[in-house]
Amino acid sequence: MKRIIIFIGSAVVLLSACYKNSLEELSGSSDCNTINMSYAADIRPIISISCAISGCHHAGTVLTFPLTTYDEVKAEADNGLLLKSINHEPGVSAMPKDASKLSDCQIGKITSWVDAGAPNN
Repeated sequence: MKRIIIFIGSAVVLLSACYKNSLEELSGSSDCNTINMSYAADIRPIISISCAISGCHHAGTVLTFPLTTYDEVKAEADNGLLLKSINHEPGVSAMPKDASKLSDCQIGKITSWVDAGAPNN
């Protein structure tokens, strides 16, 4: 009898832990703020880590265009390639190259910033 009670208790604890994780994943609840994005505080860190530092879009690259300054990032935002590539849309190279797609939060931040006119703030 004692074994059954321990087994049931353990099962309840494990199932409730799994339920919480699944509920959070399904609801998409997170602390991802995409309102009033700042180039300096929000966008530049994503671009620096995912694009420039990764070795593809830094100053001096021969095969690609750099994304190390605001003007360079703004140009790609304005021509539509930034959003198309990070969203892995057909007809453009999916970015980051040979890496996982950016998180939904990162894409949401960049999208919000572009939709706001890609300000230099």
